[in-house]
This record gives sequence, structure tokens and C-alpha cells, in this order.
Amino acid sequence: MPHIHEYHCDTCAFEMPSGWGGYMYVQAKVCSACGETVDEIEDACGGCGTPTEEVEADGYERVVCPHPMEHVTVERVLGENPREETREERTGFNAYCVCRDCLSQFELDTERDERRCPDCDGERVAALSELVGEECPNCAEGTFIEGESRGVA
Repeated sequence: MPHIHEYHCDTCAFEMPSGWGGYMYVQAKVCSACGETVDEIEDACGGCGTPTEEVEADGYERVVCPHPMEHVTVERVLGENPREETREERTGFNAYCVCRDCLSQFELDTERDERRCPDCDGERVAALSELVGEECPNCAEGTFIEGESRGVA
């Protein structure tokens, strides 16, 4: 049975989401006609019926790629056999993060997004993986640790 990674302070009750520290995402086009996300494997937009090849993108929305079948979601959103350039541009990894100032927990792509807290606008943002072995952001006395338990990831 796979192990689930658990993250918490060894002194206080502060903890972060369990798992692998975040999740893969793929950016789906948002249809400018109706605002729905578009699966490019489909013939038409599910919201308004505009043929997929005619959909004008009004930005992109991140769609979670559930583990362990991430490639299925990527193919559904980007179409069969997308160009490698398209795959690189429109996929990423949202990391679980915490603001060291207000302790707000949120997700962001640490390689693409600005490291800024959505609640207090602070810049002291740390990804879960960066907290392991560091001083707990909550109590400043304990150490933030990674543990494993049996379960399904």
C-alpha cells in the first residue's frame, strides 16, 4: 500500500495538507463566448457548442490532474498528442504554501506565480517542501517535519 506524506510541527498542532506537496495542473482555455473551460479532445465547447477549433480563448483556468493518471487529464484538455511546446507552456505544479506572516495556506506554482500571500499580500511565502526541517512558522519553537503513514496517495 502506498504511503501518504504528512507534514506537521513536532511541537505544536500546526500542519499542512498531506500528499506529495502539491499537484500537477493543466491550463484549459476559457471560452470567450460562454466562460466555460474547453476540453480540446471534444468537438465543441460544452457550454455554448462553438466548435473547438473556433473557440477564442478568454484566458486559461488551471485544471487539477489527479494522480496517478495525470496524462489522461492533460490529453483531455490539450487534445491527443499535443506539441511538446504546448505541453510545457500549459502544464505546471501547484505547491501547497503557507504565508509566514499570517499563516494562511494556499496553492501556487512557485516557478510561475509571484510569491505573494492572497490574504495579507505578504512576500514571506514558503512551499511545503521548503518548510521541512525548518522552524515552525506557527510556534517558532518546533521543527516542521515530514512523516509517512500507510494509505492511498
